[in-house]
Amino acid sequence: MFINQKYTKNGFRSLVAGLAMALSFQNANAQSSVAIQLASATNVDFTFDTFEKLRTGIFIANAITFNIEATGTRWDLYMGAVTTTPGLWDNVQLYGTSGTAPTVDMIKLRVHNLSSTPLISGFVPLQDIATSTLDIIGNHNATDVDINCSDINPAGTNTAGSYTTDPQCYQFRVDLRIVPGTAYTPGLYTLQIEFVIAPDL
Repeated sequence: MFINQKYTKNGFRSLVAGLAMALSFQNANAQSSVAIQLASATNVDFTFDTFEKLRTGIFIANAITFNIEATGTRWDLYMGAVTTTPGLWDNVQLYGTSGTAPTVDMIKLRVHNLSSTPLISGFVPLQDIATSTLDIIGNHNATDVDINCSDINPAGTNTAGSYTTDPQCYQFRVDLRIVPGTAYTPGLYTLQIEFVIAPDL
């Protein structure tokens, strides 16, 4: 996900966000594959054109929608920001000198679906993938037990399946909330968020 933040010279600020992701894995010998597909538009715009918006922020429900296809394998799903300097947005152009560089944790995300399968709940601050990640399904550093969409408690569903047959477990939506305040240096910034799917081996 690419996020551009622009502050105008008069102190009003606007934030423009866009996203992009498409990661997949296939093992021809094992007849297994996992894939993630972005189903929403590749751009999400946040415009902070009043001081009230800077103070109270902007919330966009279902800003990102993506689908999962997994064949013949368990899978893990995690996310994190990718920036040049871990923890800070990438600056494209400055419009002033006062203030500080915006941090990635300014963005709060909530990942959800109809069966409540994500292992994180509520709004969580974004983290830089170079230093930490947010595991949505499974622990990508460990082998997990099978959890099926048809289980009584499907939280953490990680077995083979598809959003076409079980969208309640294999389709995810992400809400975004950003409350910038007025402490940041006016400028144009970019930020990429990666959603990563991998076999749980």
